[in-house]
Amino acid sequence: MFRRADMLASTHNTWAMEIEPDQRFVYELTRPEGRRFRVEFDLSKPVPLPPAPWGDQAPPAP
Repeated sequence: MFRRADMLASTHNTWAMEIEPDQRFVYELTRPEGRRFRVEFDLSKPVPLPPAPWGDQAPPAP
């Protein structure tokens, strides 16, 4: 896909995930030249769910 789109730098991407249940989730993308993107989610502190989207409730069955 990257070659077809002429995005050759992306062909060397390395993806990684770390999971510590109920502790943290980490997503990481690295490239050989040193570029690094890392996101860490703290799973020990739950956040409230957002409200249901508009139109979420289906009409009652006949």
